[in-house]
Amino acid sequence: MVFILDHLNSMIAAFGVILILGMAQIGAQRSALEQTTSYATKTKALSFGEWMEDDILTIGANFGRNRYRFLAPDTTEDGNTERFTFFSDSVTVSADTLRTMTRYKLFYLRSVERGGDEIRLYEVRRRLARVPVNNGTATPPPDDAVVFGGEPGPDAWTEDGRSLATLSGFRIRLVERTGQETTDPERADFIQVEYRLIPEFPIEPEYLRELYYTTTLKVRPFWDPPPQAI
Repeated sequence: MVFILDHLNSMIAAFGVILILGMAQIGAQRSALEQTTSYATKTKALSFGEWMEDDILTIGANFGRNRYRFLAPDTTEDGNTERFTFFSDSVTVSADTLRTMTRYKLFYLRSVERGGDEIRLYEVRRRLARVPVNNGTATPPPDDAVVFGGEPGPDAWTEDGRSLATLSGFRIRLVERTGQETTDPERADFIQVEYRLIPEFPIEPEYLRELYYTTTLKVRPFWDPPPQAI
């Protein structure tokens, strides 16, 4: 008994040290997991943003002036862009012109709970359609009727793989040179892309809840003279 009492303080101290070290280890692991999740989310946001910037900066490649290069984005009541389509041309080895139509389309996936709030989760899918051009006009095959604003039918589109499925919001705006938003492609000098995404693996308490990404890119000049000057 005397031996136990003599070493009781040492035993308590040792237990305390072990407890502190264990808590520190758990905290370090949580911190590392939070940082990894945050880094992965930021990397996905930047990669997706770079893809979109590359697309927008090449809108209308090999097009003449005074020709539509993109359609007005379809925006839903909740403020998200459901569809955005734009075009560029290329010349094949046989000297034929081929029009590449690129479309971003937004799909609702499900609702998730983050921080006590319910967040709607979406996926953006990037699809391509390549259509021959004759005398400056895209001419889809007879069995692939044009169904929307110059777009070919659904059979012409193929998935490109540049998609993102952790979006909580997605919006494309057409902006005039004055900074005002417009729905008229003729008056748009800039295209503004805005989206939000959430971490794929939630951690409580959350280090990063939502990440916002916004970029505004110039698509002028391609009207001569611009409609504003007419």
